[in-house]
Amino acid sequence: MVIRRIIAAIVVVSCSLGASAQLNQVNRLPGVDNSGIQKNYTESQTGFWAAAEASAGYSCRLFNSNFGYSEFDAVVGYRFNEFVRTGIGIGGRYYFDNAKVRTTASEWAFPIFVNVRGNFIPTQYRSVVPFYSFDIGGTVRDGFMVRPNVGLRIGRDRSAFLVSIGYSGQDLSSYNKTNGEKARKFISFINLKLGYEF
Repeated sequence: MVIRRIIAAIVVVSCSLGASAQLNQVNRLPGVDNSGIQKNYTESQTGFWAAAEASAGYSCRLFNSNFGYSEFDAVVGYRFNEFVRTGIGIGGRYYFDNAKVRTTASEWAFPIFVNVRGNFIPTQYRSVVPFYSFDIGGTVRDGFMVRPNVGLRIGRDRSAFLVSIGYSGQDLSSYNKTNGEKARKFISFINLKLGYEF
C-alpha cells in the first residue's frame, strides 16, 4: 500500500516537472536570439555598403559621328534601408573612336559622382528584385554627367550581382559639325552595367 502511494507520488511529480519544462522551453529558430526577439539580418539593415561596377555605352547621335566607352566604377556609401542607399563613386572611363567626337587627344576621363539607389520591392522571400540607380556628378576632362539606370539585383541579403541598362548624358568638348571648331555639347549614350554589391 505504501509502495503504491510512493510510486503514484513519483509519477505525479515527474509529469508536473515535464509539463513545466515544456512551458519554459524557448524555440531556437534561425534569426531568434535567447530573449525570443527576432533579428532580421537582411538587405533592409542600415549601414555601410559598397559596389564595383563595369559599364559600356554607345552614343546616340543622329547624322553625326558616334563613339563608345567602357568604364569601371567603385562606389561606397550608407544604406538607410533596402529602398534607399546613397554613396560616392569614382571611376575610370576609356573612349573608343575618341578623335571622331572629343576635342581632347586623351581617350581617358575620370567620373566622380554621387549615387542614389534602392530596390523597387522588398527582398524578403525573393532572390531577384528590380532596382534603380541614379548618378550625378562630373567627369575630369569632360564636364557634367547624369546617369539613371534600372535593372535586376540577383542575390540575397548583403551581397548581390547587378545588371542594369540606362541612359548616360555627358557634357564634353566636341567638334562643331558645320565649321569643325570646338564647342560644348551634351552627348547622350545608352549604357549597360554589370556589377557586384555588398
